[in-house]
Amino acid sequence: MVNLEVDSLVTGYSGKKILKNISFNVEKGEFLGIIGPNGSGKSTLIRALTQVIPTWNGCVKYDKKKIDHISRNDIAKKVSVVPQDTFINFPFTVRDVVLMGRSPYLGRFENPGKEDIKIAEETMKTTSTLRFKDRSVRDLSGGELQRVVLARALTQKPDLLLLDEATSQLDIGHKKEVMDTIKEKNEKKNLSVISVHHNLNLAARYCEKILLLDDGKKHAYGKPKEVLTNSHLRAVYGVEAEVHEHPKDGSLYVSPVDKKINTKKGEKTVHVICGGNSTGTLLKDLVEKGYEVTAGVLNVMDSDLEKADFLDLEVVTEAPFSSITHDSYEKNTELIKKADVVVVTDFPVGEGNIRNLEGVKEGVTNETELILVDIENIGERDFTEKNRGRELYAEISNKMEFEKVGSTEKVLKLL
Repeated sequence: MVNLEVDSLVTGYSGKKILKNISFNVEKGEFLGIIGPNGSGKSTLIRALTQVIPTWNGCVKYDKKKIDHISRNDIAKKVSVVPQDTFINFPFTVRDVVLMGRSPYLGRFENPGKEDIKIAEETMKTTSTLRFKDRSVRDLSGGELQRVVLARALTQKPDLLLLDEATSQLDIGHKKEVMDTIKEKNEKKNLSVISVHHNLNLAARYCEKILLLDDGKKHAYGKPKEVLTNSHLRAVYGVEAEVHEHPKDGSLYVSPVDKKINTKKGEKTVHVICGGNSTGTLLKDLVEKGYEVTAGVLNVMDSDLEKADFLDLEVVTEAPFSSITHDSYEKNTELIKKADVVVVTDFPVGEGNIRNLEGVKEGVTNETELILVDIENIGERDFTEKNRGRELYAEISNKMEFEKVGSTEKVLKLL
């Protein structure tokens, strides 16, 4: 049973103060998110909570006991950490690495027993790593390795799990899978969690409370609706944002206020139907060539939306992991009708985004230049019921003239 108390914590590196009088509590079974701009002290706080760096003033307590009065081995039995990046130089198998999570419970030369192996295999199942348990960690992708490190942390059977941007190397599907696994253990096993997030929407979706740091200070602390406000985000991040409630579960999500880039009049307007990181460098290339670019419908947290937001494009957005609503469909169709060129990338088609293709069918006219990317392989990307994606591609291609290219890299050659 771990209750964490952080009282007026001050610490840093090489004489430079990073954290300045930070105070907060985490009760047993709470899920706390830590957010803030780069350099605000998020990772420093995680290091201070595990005694990697000492406290200068104030204190960190576990169950009323100061951290510097607890042995490292006892801390390891209570607290486990999943860092942002992990480098393992020796070619251990996945199973070996996960079993390292049992080290705090073993003697110096003691081998893992049956119970340790059972715990490790159960954890590998829940983190989707059991299928490659005999592979060398050197042969894993960054995302696979990160899931192995999570499995190792959970195998420690901690009371408190610390995550330092632990999903940063995962794609959106695996981010959700990993966070769902952690949330389940938080709710069913009463596991306390502190999770550092770069992505505000992950924090909003999974955390009960949020600590917003700014320049090493506590700017705001409380429930997501109290912290994720436009005024707080403007003050700390310097951006204008809208905070919405998810239409399905009522959770909050943050989206940037729509922006339009200023381009010279007379250039073509290109609307891009995309998603799932299917654009590559297309959006950037189009902007650099002087086109006015719009995009949609894209779910918040989609990597293509992050690219579009970086380029200040006008984008139709939808809630995370949500199907396209009527309102978003109408906005997207209007942008399709206004565009000189519509590019449909080779995005995965599912029940949630099938209305993007319906919008193309409705909005594209004989005056619109239509470009379809990798149309031949739609069967491999169609995850809809009754092959509705393939049917819509067939209806679109039969209804209107279009150009086809094998990849997004070849789109510019047609314009």
